[in-house]
Amino acid sequence: MKQSIVFVLFFMTWGILNAQVGIGTDNPQADLHIAGDLLVQDNFELSTIGTISPTDEDFKLIARVKNSTPVGEITVLDINSLDVAPINIIDYHFTNLSLDNVTDADLQFDANKYVVSVANFRYVGDAIKKVPSGATNSIGNFVVTTFTSGGTWHLEIRNRTLDLDIGDSIDYYVTLTVFDKTYFKNLPPITTDMGGSNTGNASSIPVLF
Repeated sequence: MKQSIVFVLFFMTWGILNAQVGIGTDNPQADLHIAGDLLVQDNFELSTIGTISPTDEDFKLIARVKNSTPVGEITVLDINSLDVAPINIIDYHFTNLSLDNVTDADLQFDANKYVVSVANFRYVGDAIKKVPSGATNSIGNFVVTTFTSGGTWHLEIRNRTLDLDIGDSIDYYVTLTVFDKTYFKNLPPITTDMGGSNTGNASSIPVLF
């Protein structure tokens, strides 16, 4: 009789330990099933993802929203619902240029939605000729940069002070990184007067959150 009682208690305990908990639902489909909003106002900890198998590829990412009211709302990053990925890599190739100048190429990325930066650059073709500048020779002022104008991102690739010789030609290959502002933000510039020195400290610390 004692053995029968122990046997029954074992299965009762196993059933309790493996019960599924439902919040907002009477039919939980997981160990913890929440039907509705989730608010986490203290620390939010997740285990790391080791390896992703083919059966795990359809997962979604969750994040804690710091500017929700109240703070701590949990939201889902559904890759299938995004028009673009959070980070995008795009290659451009410019050829048949006027001398060596891409003065202003409108990339047509909405500046309110994206941050665009140069990730890689390659110059292929004839070299820019050096010119005398005092006791040395100058190769000019070569610039590869993105900037905003008219609500979109633009690209400049050129030597602002020197040009190629007539008949020379070059190609530009540039890789751009496009960040979705839903997940990233473009920090404002920080200007520091170095006072004629080549050492010093930046005038302020950027606010990253």
